[in-house]
Amino acid sequence: MHSTGQWFLQLAIGISFGLLLFLLASGFTLTFGLARFVNLAHGAVFLVAAYVATSVSEAGAPFPVAVLAATGTGLALSMLTYAVARLRWRRMEGDVLAQVLLTFGLLLVLADFARSHWGGVPRSVPTPTPLDGSIPMGGAALPVYRLFMIGAALVVAAGLWWLQDRTIFGALVRAGVDDRQMLEATGVRAAPLFVAVFALAGALAGLAAGLGTPVLGATMGQEFEVLVLALVIVVLGGAGSLRGAFLASIAVGLVDAFGKALIPTFAGFSMMALVVVVLAWRPNGMLAAVSR
Repeated sequence: MHSTGQWFLQLAIGISFGLLLFLLASGFTLTFGLARFVNLAHGAVFLVAAYVATSVSEAGAPFPVAVLAATGTGLALSMLTYAVARLRWRRMEGDVLAQVLLTFGLLLVLADFARSHWGGVPRSVPTPTPLDGSIPMGGAALPVYRLFMIGAALVVAAGLWWLQDRTIFGALVRAGVDDRQMLEATGVRAAPLFVAVFALAGALAGLAAGLGTPVLGATMGQEFEVLVLALVIVVLGGAGSLRGAFLASIAVGLVDAFGKALIPTFAGFSMMALVVVVLAWRPNGMLAAVSR
Protein backbone atom coordinates (compact mmCIF):
# COMPACT_ATOMS: atom_id res chain seq x y z
CA MET A 1 0.00 0.00 0.00
CA HIS A 2 2.02 2.90 -1.31
CA SER A 3 -0.73 5.38 -2.12
CA THR A 4 -3.29 7.27 -0.10
CA GLY A 5 -6.01 5.65 -2.17
CA GLN A 6 -4.90 2.18 -1.11
CA TRP A 7 -5.09 3.21 2.53
CA PHE A 8 -8.62 4.57 2.00
CA LEU A 9 -9.58 1.36 0.20
CA GLN A 10 -8.43 -0.84 3.07
CA LEU A 11 -10.11 1.52 5.51
CA ALA A 12 -13.41 1.20 3.63
CA ILE A 13 -13.06 -2.58 3.44
CA GLY A 14 -12.24 -2.82 7.15
CA ILE A 15 -15.07 -0.57 8.32
CA SER A 16 -17.67 -2.18 6.04
CA PHE A 17 -16.65 -5.68 7.15
CA GLY A 18 -16.56 -4.56 10.78
CA LEU A 19 -20.06 -3.08 10.61
CA LEU A 20 -21.33 -6.25 8.95
CA LEU A 21 -19.86 -8.19 11.87
CA PHE A 22 -21.60 -5.78 14.24
CA LEU A 23 -24.98 -6.73 12.76
CA LEU A 24 -24.09 -10.38 13.31
CA ALA A 25 -22.61 -10.00 16.79
CA SER A 26 -25.00 -7.45 18.32
CA GLY A 27 -27.84 -9.92 18.73
CA PHE A 28 -25.38 -12.62 19.78
CA THR A 29 -23.99 -10.49 22.60
CA LEU A 30 -27.47 -9.48 23.81
CA THR A 31 -28.56 -13.13 23.89
CA PHE A 32 -25.50 -14.05 25.91
CA GLY A 33 -25.75 -10.99 28.16
CA LEU A 34 -29.48 -11.24 28.92
CA ALA A 35 -30.32 -14.94 28.76
CA ARG A 36 -26.82 -16.14 29.73
CA PHE A 37 -27.19 -18.47 26.75
CA VAL A 38 -24.28 -19.39 24.46
CA ASN A 39 -25.89 -19.85 21.05
CA LEU A 40 -23.25 -21.41 18.79
CA ALA A 41 -25.94 -22.09 16.17
CA HIS A 42 -25.73 -18.37 15.33
CA GLY A 43 -23.04 -19.04 12.72
CA ALA A 44 -25.21 -21.58 10.90
CA VAL A 45 -28.14 -19.13 10.95
CA PHE A 46 -25.92 -16.73 9.01
CA LEU A 47 -24.91 -19.47 6.55
CA VAL A 48 -28.44 -20.68 5.75
CA ALA A 49 -29.73 -17.10 5.48
CA ALA A 50 -26.94 -16.30 3.00
CA TYR A 51 -27.85 -19.32 0.86
CA VAL A 52 -31.52 -18.34 0.96
CA ALA A 53 -30.59 -14.86 -0.29
CA THR A 54 -28.68 -16.38 -3.21
CA SER A 55 -31.61 -18.66 -4.12
CA VAL A 56 -34.12 -15.81 -4.02
CA SER A 57 -31.81 -13.68 -6.16
CA GLU A 58 -31.30 -16.51 -8.68
CA ALA A 59 -35.09 -16.84 -8.92
CA GLY A 60 -35.16 -13.31 -10.34
CA ALA A 61 -36.21 -11.35 -7.26
CA PRO A 62 -34.68 -7.89 -6.74
CA PHE A 63 -31.90 -7.45 -4.20
CA PRO A 64 -34.07 -5.91 -1.43
CA VAL A 65 -36.36 -8.96 -1.58
CA ALA A 66 -33.36 -11.28 -1.24
CA VAL A 67 -32.20 -9.32 1.83
CA LEU A 68 -35.69 -9.48 3.35
CA ALA A 69 -35.82 -13.23 2.71
CA ALA A 70 -32.47 -13.67 4.45
CA THR A 71 -33.65 -11.55 7.39
CA GLY A 72 -36.84 -13.59 7.75
CA THR A 73 -34.86 -16.83 7.52
CA GLY A 74 -32.53 -15.67 10.27
CA LEU A 75 -35.45 -14.79 12.50
CA ALA A 76 -37.20 -18.13 11.89
CA LEU A 77 -34.06 -20.20 12.54
CA SER A 78 -33.25 -18.28 15.69
CA MET A 79 -36.75 -18.92 17.01
CA LEU A 80 -36.31 -22.60 16.12
CA THR A 81 -33.14 -22.62 18.20
CA TYR A 82 -35.02 -21.00 21.08
CA ALA A 83 -37.86 -23.54 20.81
CA VAL A 84 -35.40 -26.46 20.95
CA ALA A 85 -33.50 -24.90 23.85
CA ARG A 86 -36.72 -24.13 25.69
CA LEU A 87 -37.49 -27.85 25.97
CA ARG A 88 -34.56 -28.25 28.34
CA TRP A 89 -34.15 -24.64 29.52
CA ARG A 90 -34.36 -25.36 33.24
CA ARG A 91 -31.68 -28.03 33.05
CA MET A 92 -29.40 -25.96 30.82
CA GLU A 93 -29.76 -22.60 32.54
CA GLY A 94 -26.35 -21.76 33.93
CA ASP A 95 -24.83 -24.92 32.40
CA VAL A 96 -22.55 -23.54 29.69
CA LEU A 97 -21.35 -26.98 28.59
CA ALA A 98 -24.91 -28.18 27.94
CA GLN A 99 -25.68 -25.01 25.98
CA VAL A 100 -22.53 -25.39 23.89
CA LEU A 101 -23.22 -29.04 23.10
CA LEU A 102 -26.86 -28.43 22.16
CA THR A 103 -26.29 -25.36 19.99
CA PHE A 104 -23.16 -26.82 18.37
CA GLY A 105 -25.26 -29.84 17.43
CA LEU A 106 -27.85 -27.51 15.91
CA LEU A 107 -25.06 -25.73 14.01
CA LEU A 108 -23.96 -29.04 12.49
CA VAL A 109 -27.54 -29.98 11.59
CA LEU A 110 -28.19 -26.64 9.88
CA ALA A 111 -24.83 -26.76 8.10
CA ASP A 112 -25.56 -30.29 6.82
CA PHE A 113 -28.97 -29.10 5.65
CA ALA A 114 -27.32 -26.30 3.69
CA ARG A 115 -24.80 -28.74 2.22
CA SER A 116 -27.48 -31.20 1.11
CA HIS A 117 -29.94 -28.58 -0.17
CA TRP A 118 -27.47 -26.33 -1.99
CA GLY A 119 -24.85 -28.96 -2.75
CA GLY A 120 -22.11 -27.22 -0.81
CA VAL A 121 -21.35 -25.09 -3.85
CA PRO A 122 -20.26 -21.48 -3.19
CA ARG A 123 -22.83 -18.95 -4.39
CA SER A 124 -23.14 -15.19 -4.43
CA VAL A 125 -25.59 -12.43 -5.23
CA PRO A 126 -24.72 -9.94 -7.98
CA THR A 127 -24.10 -6.42 -6.79
CA PRO A 128 -27.23 -4.34 -7.43
CA THR A 129 -26.81 -2.32 -10.64
CA PRO A 130 -27.16 1.14 -9.00
CA LEU A 131 -24.40 0.18 -6.55
CA ASP A 132 -22.16 -1.68 -8.99
CA GLY A 133 -19.45 0.89 -9.45
CA SER A 134 -16.52 2.57 -7.78
CA ILE A 135 -15.33 6.00 -6.75
CA PRO A 136 -11.75 6.87 -7.72
CA MET A 137 -9.66 8.13 -4.83
CA GLY A 138 -5.90 8.67 -4.82
CA GLY A 139 -5.13 6.03 -7.43
CA ALA A 140 -7.52 3.44 -6.01
CA ALA A 141 -11.19 2.70 -6.57
CA LEU A 142 -13.57 2.57 -3.60
CA PRO A 143 -16.45 0.15 -4.32
CA VAL A 144 -19.79 1.93 -4.05
CA TYR A 145 -21.37 -1.16 -2.52
CA ARG A 146 -18.88 -1.09 0.35
CA LEU A 147 -19.92 2.49 1.09
CA PHE A 148 -23.56 1.43 0.90
CA MET A 149 -22.89 -1.36 3.42
CA ILE A 150 -21.34 1.17 5.78
CA GLY A 151 -24.34 3.49 5.48
CA ALA A 152 -26.92 0.71 5.88
CA ALA A 153 -25.16 -0.78 8.91
CA LEU A 154 -24.85 2.64 10.56
CA VAL A 155 -28.60 3.19 10.11
CA VAL A 156 -29.31 -0.17 11.77
CA ALA A 157 -26.80 0.61 14.53
CA ALA A 158 -28.56 3.92 15.18
CA GLY A 159 -31.88 2.05 15.34
CA LEU A 160 -30.44 -0.41 17.84
CA TRP A 161 -29.09 2.45 19.94
CA TRP A 162 -32.55 4.07 19.96
CA LEU A 163 -34.19 0.74 20.83
CA GLN A 164 -31.81 0.10 23.70
CA ASP A 165 -31.54 3.61 25.15
CA ARG A 166 -34.88 5.24 24.32
CA THR A 167 -37.53 2.55 24.73
CA ILE A 168 -39.04 0.61 27.63
CA PHE A 169 -37.99 -2.62 25.94
CA GLY A 170 -34.39 -1.45 25.83
CA ALA A 171 -34.51 -0.39 29.48
CA LEU A 172 -35.80 -3.83 30.48
CA VAL A 173 -33.11 -5.56 28.43
CA ARG A 174 -30.39 -3.40 30.01
CA ALA A 175 -31.79 -4.13 33.45
CA GLY A 176 -31.89 -7.85 32.71
CA VAL A 177 -28.29 -7.84 31.50
CA ASP A 178 -27.11 -5.98 34.60
CA ASP A 179 -29.11 -7.95 37.20
CA ARG A 180 -31.72 -10.40 35.96
CA GLN A 181 -32.76 -11.53 39.44
CA MET A 182 -33.50 -7.96 40.47
CA LEU A 183 -35.52 -7.44 37.27
CA GLU A 184 -37.63 -10.52 37.96
CA ALA A 185 -38.06 -9.42 41.60
CA THR A 186 -39.89 -6.32 40.31
CA GLY A 187 -42.49 -8.54 38.67
CA VAL A 188 -41.14 -8.42 35.11
CA ARG A 189 -41.10 -11.82 33.43
CA ALA A 190 -37.80 -12.51 31.70
CA ALA A 191 -39.14 -15.16 29.29
CA PRO A 192 -40.83 -12.70 26.86
CA LEU A 193 -37.62 -10.66 26.79
CA PHE A 194 -35.67 -13.80 25.92
CA VAL A 195 -38.02 -14.50 23.00
CA ALA A 196 -37.74 -10.92 21.71
CA VAL A 197 -33.94 -10.90 21.98
CA PHE A 198 -33.62 -14.27 20.24
CA ALA A 199 -35.86 -12.99 17.43
CA LEU A 200 -33.87 -9.76 17.13
CA ALA A 201 -30.58 -11.68 17.10
CA GLY A 202 -31.76 -13.97 14.30
CA ALA A 203 -33.14 -11.11 12.22
CA LEU A 204 -29.87 -9.19 12.52
CA ALA A 205 -27.83 -12.28 11.57
CA GLY A 206 -30.06 -12.78 8.53
CA LEU A 207 -29.77 -9.11 7.60
CA ALA A 208 -25.98 -9.32 7.83
CA ALA A 209 -26.01 -12.42 5.63
CA GLY A 210 -28.24 -10.77 3.03
CA LEU A 211 -26.23 -7.57 2.87
CA GLY A 212 -22.97 -9.51 2.82
CA THR A 213 -23.74 -11.92 -0.03
CA PRO A 214 -22.54 -9.61 -2.84
CA VAL A 215 -19.17 -9.37 -1.04
CA LEU A 216 -18.79 -12.58 0.99
CA GLY A 217 -21.14 -14.87 -0.89
CA ALA A 218 -22.41 -18.08 0.70
CA THR A 219 -19.99 -20.97 1.16
CA MET A 220 -19.61 -23.96 3.42
CA GLY A 221 -17.32 -23.31 6.37
CA GLN A 222 -18.65 -19.79 6.68
CA GLU A 223 -20.66 -20.83 9.73
CA PHE A 224 -17.46 -21.40 11.71
CA GLU A 225 -15.62 -18.34 10.38
CA VAL A 226 -18.35 -15.86 11.35
CA LEU A 227 -19.00 -17.64 14.65
CA VAL A 228 -15.36 -17.27 15.71
CA LEU A 229 -15.41 -13.57 14.79
CA ALA A 230 -18.68 -13.06 16.69
CA LEU A 231 -17.19 -14.72 19.77
CA VAL A 232 -14.10 -12.51 19.50
CA ILE A 233 -16.34 -9.43 19.34
CA VAL A 234 -18.36 -10.50 22.38
CA VAL A 235 -15.17 -11.10 24.36
CA LEU A 236 -13.62 -7.80 23.28
CA GLY A 237 -16.76 -5.68 23.65
CA GLY A 238 -18.16 -7.22 26.81
CA ALA A 239 -21.20 -9.50 26.97
CA GLY A 240 -24.47 -7.58 26.67
CA SER A 241 -22.93 -4.28 25.57
CA LEU A 242 -24.02 -2.98 22.16
CA ARG A 243 -21.57 -0.09 22.38
CA GLY A 244 -18.79 -2.51 23.18
CA ALA A 245 -19.84 -4.76 20.28
CA PHE A 246 -19.79 -1.75 17.94
CA LEU A 247 -16.28 -0.69 18.95
CA ALA A 248 -14.99 -4.27 18.91
CA SER A 249 -16.50 -4.92 15.47
CA ILE A 250 -14.81 -1.87 13.97
CA ALA A 251 -11.51 -2.89 15.57
CA VAL A 252 -11.80 -6.47 14.28
CA GLY A 253 -12.74 -5.29 10.78
CA LEU A 254 -9.81 -2.90 10.56
CA VAL A 255 -7.30 -5.39 11.96
CA ASP A 256 -8.58 -8.01 9.52
CA ALA A 257 -8.36 -5.68 6.50
CA PHE A 258 -4.98 -4.12 7.26
CA GLY A 259 -3.56 -7.39 8.56
CA LYS A 260 -4.34 -9.18 5.29
CA ALA A 261 -2.97 -6.25 3.26
CA LEU A 262 0.23 -5.59 5.24
CA ILE A 263 1.16 -8.94 6.78
CA PRO A 264 -0.97 -11.61 5.04
CA THR A 265 1.12 -14.45 6.46
CA PHE A 266 0.38 -13.33 10.03
CA ALA A 267 -3.17 -12.05 9.51
CA GLY A 268 -4.56 -14.60 11.98
CA PHE A 269 -1.91 -13.68 14.53
CA SER A 270 -2.81 -9.98 14.29
CA MET A 271 -6.40 -10.82 15.29
CA MET A 272 -5.28 -12.78 18.32
CA ALA A 273 -2.82 -10.03 19.21
CA LEU A 274 -5.76 -7.61 19.29
CA VAL A 275 -7.60 -9.92 21.72
CA VAL A 276 -4.56 -10.22 24.00
CA VAL A 277 -3.92 -6.46 24.07
CA VAL A 278 -7.55 -5.51 24.75
CA LEU A 279 -8.08 -8.14 27.45
CA ALA A 280 -4.83 -7.19 29.14
CA TRP A 281 -6.17 -3.63 29.30
CA ARG A 282 -9.85 -4.46 30.02
CA PRO A 283 -10.32 -8.08 31.20
CA ASN A 284 -14.14 -7.77 31.06
CA GLY A 285 -14.15 -6.24 27.59
CA MET A 286 -14.09 -2.68 26.29
CA LEU A 287 -17.51 -1.75 27.62
CA ALA A 288 -18.76 -4.70 29.62
CA ALA A 289 -22.37 -4.36 30.66
CA VAL A 290 -21.51 -4.95 34.30
CA SER A 291 -19.52 -1.72 34.28
CA ARG A 292 -22.45 0.51 33.39
